[in-house]
Amino acid sequence: MSGLVVLMVLALLLAVAAIVWGIVALVRRQRYIGSIRQRGWSFVNSPTFDAVARLSNPPFGIGFVREPDDQITGRTSTGRAFQVIEYKSAYWSGWVGMVTLSRRLPELWITGGKTAPRYGVLAHGVAAPPQLGPGWQVGAMDPAFAQEVMTPELCVQLKALAAGQPGVNLGVDGDQIVVMNPPRKDLDQLGPWLEQLGAIAAAIDATPLDHWIQPEPEPRLRFYHHPDWYWIGVDDSLLQYTPVKSGGYGHRTDEVIRGRDGDGPPFVAFKHHWKTSRTETYTDSNGNSQTRTVVENHSEPILGFQLPVRMPQLSVGPKGFRGGISFESAAFNDRFAVTAADTKFAYDVIHPRQMEYLMATPGAPFRIVEDWVWFTPAEHSQPAIAFCSAYLRGFLGRVPRFVWRNLGLPDTPYPALETTVG
Repeated sequence: MSGLVVLMVLALLLAVAAIVWGIVALVRRQRYIGSIRQRGWSFVNSPTFDAVARLSNPPFGIGFVREPDDQITGRTSTGRAFQVIEYKSAYWSGWVGMVTLSRRLPELWITGGKTAPRYGVLAHGVAAPPQLGPGWQVGAMDPAFAQEVMTPELCVQLKALAAGQPGVNLGVDGDQIVVMNPPRKDLDQLGPWLEQLGAIAAAIDATPLDHWIQPEPEPRLRFYHHPDWYWIGVDDSLLQYTPVKSGGYGHRTDEVIRGRDGDGPPFVAFKHHWKTSRTETYTDSNGNSQTRTVVENHSEPILGFQLPVRMPQLSVGPKGFRGGISFESAAFNDRFAVTAADTKFAYDVIHPRQMEYLMATPGAPFRIVEDWVWFTPAEHSQPAIAFCSAYLRGFLGRVPRFVWRNLGLPDTPYPALETTVG
């Protein structure tokens, strides 16, 4: 038997095996879905984003790519709503289970046993109650909330949830208790697991925590610790007034985000995509010279913050090979290049305290053009936007009051504050 025939037979066997495996997987999936429905639960193959839109704590609320998938919903024996859902983002993928609380509460994180920390969590560590025993960790933005919610009754229910599990990774996200890695493959385990999760929710509901109730957020895609950010998606009108590259064709936007942080200036951030074409010459297999058109795809991150008043043009960036205005600090001159349409304005804005700030917290290059500050970030990402937002707020907070008054404002729109960037 020739080698070619052997390869063809092997390929045929592999194709048959793939078909058989696909049929087996499909049958198993249908049986699984049938078992779900026999329990009075619902199964949704492709849920809409509304299934997780109210959630903003990791693994939710992080990044621009967020994809809910298979979803199981229902109620526990006490009537408490639950869902078990597959979720994918740029930073995490897996399954989560959750039950509903009676109130929206501040974020809380509880882990025990073998479990990895969630990406992006910013809460502070709090001492775990001794009733939980060794190996447990608690995190919250406000330690006082953690102390009030971690009652002995809750500890009993948490230990019951951990029994027989390698680890527990639980969080409070608004009015949901969210737990990573539910035992969703075995429905005989999932049912009792959800009942125990309901018991945890009941323990929290029974605790007097009304003074911790959080406001209801707007129904939109949310960002962790950035309540005033919101998702636009596509807005090609931005191409008319933002500093995008103008060459090529097929210009479009995606992943458009708008918002602001605190009292800082509002921003717009997006990815700009476009194409270019070129003709190249090549030699075909017959030795003849041919030409072909090559299409290349390009993208760039755009990030701009809108100011309340127009300013003279000013740019701040790394020294590199560029020249710029000379300031009294040699160390600053060695690291930064500053150019401006009005040298006096540059000296007014880049004063000694401002230079200290820029050297202590170096950020992405930026330029002020009329009433916009445009950054040149290395990437279009949630951390990059947050960093530039905090960095710019610190810069604007150090612009002297007389500068704002000279520009026509009664006072500074950005009072000085201690800014931590990182």
